[in-house]
Amino acid sequence: MLHYQHKGGLEAPEFLRRIGELSVKSDRVWLAALSVGLGFTLIAAYLFAFSPTGKFLAYAGLSIRASLYFRAGVVLEGRGGEVLSDLFKLGLVAGIFEILVDWGLIHWITNGRLVYLTGSDVVLLASPLWMPVAWACVIAELGYPAMRLFRWLKASMTTNRAAVIASLLTGLAASVTVGFYEYLAYRADLWRYEKANVMLGDSCALYIPFGEFLMFLAILPIGARVLSMNHRRQAAFIEGGAAFALAIALGYALAYFLLEVR
Repeated sequence: MLHYQHKGGLEAPEFLRRIGELSVKSDRVWLAALSVGLGFTLIAAYLFAFSPTGKFLAYAGLSIRASLYFRAGVVLEGRGGEVLSDLFKLGLVAGIFEILVDWGLIHWITNGRLVYLTGSDVVLLASPLWMPVAWACVIAELGYPAMRLFRWLKASMTTNRAAVIASLLTGLAASVTVGFYEYLAYRADLWRYEKANVMLGDSCALYIPFGEFLMFLAILPIGARVLSMNHRRQAAFIEGGAAFALAIALGYALAYFLLEVR
């Protein structure tokens, strides 16, 4: 079993204090942001399928979700809002680094190559401008329930066991969520994948959701370390974001090797 306990992370008093502040009100903000993301994506996928309107809805949905997370850090101070806001900031840094991973998915692989469909969109290296914000939202929306679940499990079992169970369930949720969103993103005319050896439907290579499962195994320990650092806050976001970007790269690389190379 993986050993997650670390003096500066999951056992840190500051981290335990902060996840102890998670409340019904912070849950509502998380649910509202999640609903906006799902709702706008469904509208783009089914009411404006294969239309440039999907890009407009992507920007609109991400703007609303980002606003909810930043606002929560102020209006829900001491009631879990700062956890949501900090996870979003960590995710934003990870998303900026992730454009380097995107470059590899676009230019360095042969099977299941990533193809963006957004046409004239402004790009960062090879990724649409909104992609770092999309990653920030996903990391906040999966990281928050991971913290919630860990807090609940820790009340009845050891820290290590609670962390392993919470991480595995978060990874599974990430893989299922991504598999669903990949299909909707294709219908919304945002991106697709070229044919791979192992496909999930016609538009998504299976190494993508598998890679998401692997990378999100790391969100709890990385997030815990960032939340436990009550000094050097900006440095914590940069270090945590870079660490999760590395988890993204390793997750995709291992999944690609297992499914496409071997």
